[in-house]
Order: sequence, then C-alpha cells, then structure tokens
Amino acid sequence: MEQKYLYVLFSATPYRMGQWIRRVTGESYNHVALATEENLSAMYAFARRYYRTPFYGGFVQERSCRYRHNGVTAQVRIYRLPLTSRQWDTLQERLHAMQSQPQRYLYNHLSALAAPLHRKVRVRDAFTCAEFAVSVLSMLGFDFNPDRFYTIGAIARRLEDYHIYTGDFPQTFREDPQFFAAKPLRHPIAASTQSILALLWRKAFA
Repeated sequence: MEQKYLYVLFSATPYRMGQWIRRVTGESYNHVALATEENLSAMYAFARRYYRTPFYGGFVQERSCRYRHNGVTAQVRIYRLPLTSRQWDTLQERLHAMQSQPQRYLYNHLSALAAPLHRKVRVRDAFTCAEFAVSVLSMLGFDFNPDRFYTIGAIARRLEDYHIYTGDFPQTFREDPQFFAAKPLRHPIAASTQSILALLWRKAFA
C-alpha cells in the first residue's frame, strides 16, 4: 500500500468572523480543517454551512473557494502526518460515517464562546473546528487528549515536526455555488436559531 497521509490545514480565513476570532484569541489562525489528498480537493471541518449563515454550522466538506474572499487569499499553515494502513482505514470509516449523516453533527457554539477562557463545553456530536481536529488526531493515536481544551496554536505546535508549508492557500480555487448562494433574510435567521436551539437542547437533555 502506498503511503497515505492526513493533511492538517490551519488558516486565517478572509471573513469578518475569522478576523474577529483572531483578535479575541490572539492567534495567527482561526480555523483548522483536515484533508486526505495533497491537492486539498476535499477538506473536512466544523464550520458554517453557507456563507450567509455564520451561526448555522456543523460538519462540512469544504471546497477551496472558502479560502478566498473579496480578493483576499487565506494564509495557511499545512502539516502532513503519515498514516499506517490501519490508521487510514479508521480515518476513512470515521469520515464516511459523518458524511452519511451530516445533519447529526452540530457546531459547538458553547465551546466557541468559552474558548477565550480556555474552557471546553462537551456536547454529544458537537464540535468546534479545533475539537474535531483533536478528536480525529486522538482517535488515530497522536498525542492529544480529546477531553482537554486546546487552542489552535497549541494544536499546531504539537504537530510542528510534520510542517510542510506556510503561505497563501496553495491550490486552484474551485467554485461552490451552493455555499455562496443568495438566500432570503429569513433563512439565516431561522437556520441559525434552529441550530443553536438544537445544541442547547442536546446539552440539557442528551
């Protein structure tokens, strides 16, 4: 079997939300995604589902167009982690299971709000982008504790031996009309409200 890799991509996303997160946290990067191909044709993360719904998020498969906005290209830092065949199979099973029912997985706004305090709020099947990365890395046997809080910078520092690239997002930008599709105002309000209420309900009763 040819050598397989997990790519971990940290980014300073070119959106107002990303800029605000970086100011609050003092970190150089505000987002982390995972990829299984060097060309980053598909990246997996917990993020907004659509451009116009910043508070309606969950498990998504990102395309490269998310990394360029209003003429600004995201700055990224990429790490390449070699995987054994067993680790690769475990990773594929996890991603396929999540892809088969993406609506089950919610963005963990509670942990996002607690992040400046270096706190983690556990909610079943809900993650921030950093929590998702840590959960996968821990599952694969890398030195991470899924019960601990990690800043994005702390995750990157633990992976420093695997660093391969820093700079502009390095691949061709592929369009994603669905992500940028115009929607009536009621859609982001309703979708965001529903997502946050579902998270609170799950935290309280699950």
